[in-house]
Order: sequence, then C-alpha cells, then structure tokens
Amino acid sequence: MKRCPAVEVRPPDRRDEWALSWYRERLDDPTLLEAAVVLVADGAGAGYLAVPLGGRRRGGELSVDADIAVLWALRDALTGREGFPYVRARRSTHPDVCHRIEWGPAPPPGDDHALVGRFYGYSERAIVRHVIGATAREV
Repeated sequence: MKRCPAVEVRPPDRRDEWALSWYRERLDDPTLLEAAVVLVADGAGAGYLAVPLGGRRRGGELSVDADIAVLWALRDALTGREGFPYVRARRSTHPDVCHRIEWGPAPPPGDDHALVGRFYGYSERAIVRHVIGATAREV
C-alpha cells in the first residue's frame, strides 16, 4: 500500500525567490505575498508557492507536476487555511498537462486574458504586457 506523502507548510524564503519575484512583478497587491505559503511534499526542498486571495485577487491556482497522491496531499495541506477558500484538486487527464490545485471561485470561462488576469489579481500593467505578448504569439 502506497503511503500518503507528508507535506510541510512553510513561509516563503530565499529558496522561493524566483516564484516570489514573478508574483511581485505581476500582482496588483504584492503585500499578499506576506501571507503566502510554500507547500513541500516529502521534504523535497523546492515547493509550490500558494498566494492567498485578497484585494482584487479572487482566485488562485498552482500546477502540480507530481503523482496523484502528492496532488491530494497538497490539496489537504492547503484546505482550511485563511485566504484559501474552496480548495479543490483538478486531475489532468492528459500526460503532458500538470494537475492543478485551485482555490476561490472558478475562474471566468473563455479566452479573455484581461478578465482572467483581473480575477487572479494581476495589475493592469501586467495584464497589458501579457495581452500584448499573447497577441504577438497569435500572429
């Protein structure tokens, strides 16, 4: 019988600087990072940065490139934490697509990058940069 992976929940630190800087450059309210947590399965060191809801940020998600047991364990570790309502796991049915953990209401449907960006609490500047990049890739 396969054992359930242990998950450490810790505050972000220097090991997470790449992910922190990614969010710092994009969030409308970067102070949300003060309440972020890192989920580390079985002492792997590198973890999954989870940013809570607040301000404009109505939903959150993280991609999980691990097996199903880790997906469930990460979901369980995030469930019940302040700033992370309605935590759910989305299992991928395609081998090239990561599983996901989501929190908050479901994201808006469709391909409206600006609407989705606002839902995830990104700044208008970050949304414009993303939309310009997405448009350039489509041409």
